[in-house]
Amino acid sequence: MNLEMVERIFRVIPDIVFCVKDTEMIYRAANPAFALRLGLGSEDYVIGKRAEELFPPELVNVYREQDEAVFLRGEEFTDRLELISNRDGSLGWYLASKFLWKDDSGEVIGLVSISRDLDTPSVGDLKMAGLQRVVNWVHEHLDEEITAEVLAKIAGMKQAHLERRVKRVFKMSVGQFVRKARIDLAARLLRDTDEGIAEISLKCGYSEQSSLTRQFKAAVGCPPGEFRKRLDSQASRVRNWG
Repeated sequence: MNLEMVERIFRVIPDIVFCVKDTEMIYRAANPAFALRLGLGSEDYVIGKRAEELFPPELVNVYREQDEAVFLRGEEFTDRLELISNRDGSLGWYLASKFLWKDDSGEVIGLVSISRDLDTPSVGDLKMAGLQRVVNWVHEHLDEEITAEVLAKIAGMKQAHLERRVKRVFKMSVGQFVRKARIDLAARLLRDTDEGIAEISLKCGYSEQSSLTRQFKAAVGCPPGEFRKRLDSQASRVRNWG
């Protein structure tokens, strides 16, 4: 399937963000959803540019590290849970995937990136799927060890059945859901309080600060301290604009 056909497919899928970069890290294709996430009127503004012309420096560094890992070491990934700070200061989650783009001879000519925004399910969806008790319990016990076995008992179903329901409703695995809840709480505490990172780690279920730092960096692209500084800087810019 050629690039033109792939572009046509992703052009009509509004909840999937799609782009292609060549080996020089220049965008060669993007869909309207990609432009919308950037606040641009059209994907035409993306073509021919590099990430540093479109994203803030902290995100550029994250994307560059990911791209180099894919290009240089072939470390493709699928449905990686990542947290982003939106232009309005809110926090958003998405599942990201990156793959090598090869020509017919097998030579690497670029990189394909796909991501899906994770919308919060409605209360009705949770009740229909029988997940409301599980969700409530997870959020009330984030400072404790949480296992799939315990969650399955709370849900009153087998682990495999719970995995399927969580995947259908949240578009992620049980493990990803728990990790998202922990990082979500950490991000909110970093943004809304002056609590130390060690204290936040305990509240989010990490017995060691290094564990939070490792998972937070994997999801957000930077350690908790740098994330807090970034939010403070962003808030300062907003105040100055006002």
